[in-house]
Amino acid sequence: MTPAAWGMLAGLTGLAGYIPYLRDAWRRASDPDPAAWLIWTVEYSVLLAAQAAQHSPWEALCLAALQLAGTLAVFALLAARGGWHCGAGRWFLVGCGTGVMAVWPFAHAPGMAMCLALAVEGAGMVLVILNAYRHPGSETLLTWWAFVEAGLLDLPALGTHAPRLLYAYPVFFIVMGTAVLIAAALGERAARMSAQRQLHLRVPAQHQYYFPRDREPPGLSLQAARLPRSAERLAEYRERGR
Repeated sequence: MTPAAWGMLAGLTGLAGYIPYLRDAWRRASDPDPAAWLIWTVEYSVLLAAQAAQHSPWEALCLAALQLAGTLAVFALLAARGGWHCGAGRWFLVGCGTGVMAVWPFAHAPGMAMCLALAVEGAGMVLVILNAYRHPGSETLLTWWAFVEAGLLDLPALGTHAPRLLYAYPVFFIVMGTAVLIAAALGERAARMSAQRQLHLRVPAQHQYYFPRDREPPGLSLQAARLPRSAERLAEYRERGR
C-alpha cells in the first residue's frame, strides 16, 4: 500500500471510532468529560495547522484533520445534550490549554507548536483517564480501540523521509488510547473488588447447626433409654415406700 492509502485508512479508522462514541453519548449510555473534548477541539485545530506548516504530505494530515472533525462532533453533541457542568479545575485546564495554543503563532516554530499541542492533549487525557478509572462505564472502549489502530496505521503513512517530529503524534495517539483502556480495566477490577468487599461486610458469616426432622441428635436416643418411664418410676417409688 502507498503512504496515501495508509493515511486515508488511518483517518477513516479514527473517524469510524467516533460513531459508537456519539451513539452512546446521545443515549447517555456513557458520560464523556466535556472539558477534555473542548481542550482537544482547540488542540487539534492548532496541531493540524502546525503539521501543515511543516509541509507534511496530505496523507499524513488525514488523521489530524478527521480527528478534528470528530472532536467537533462530540463537543457539539455534548453541548446540545446539556446536563454537564465543568468545575473550576476543568475550566482552569481549558484556559491554560487555550492560552498555550494562542502562543505558537508568535513563536514561528511549528515544532514547538506540536510539542505544546501534545502537552495540551496530555492534559485532556488526564481527565479522561481519571474518569475511565473512577467510572469504568463512562467511556466507549470500542472507540479507544479504534484510536489505537488508527495510530498504528498512520505510522506507515509518514513514509521514510518525513521529519522525526511528525512520528510523535501517531505514537502519542497510540499511547493515549492504550492508557484509557488500561484505566478502564483497572477501574472495573477495583469496582468489582469493592463490591465483593461490601457484600462480605453486609452479610456476616453465620453458622447454624440443626438436625433434620427425621433424625435425632446423636446420643439422645441412648439418653432417653436410660431415663425410666412414668410407670416404672411409680413402681420404683412404691417399692421404696415398702
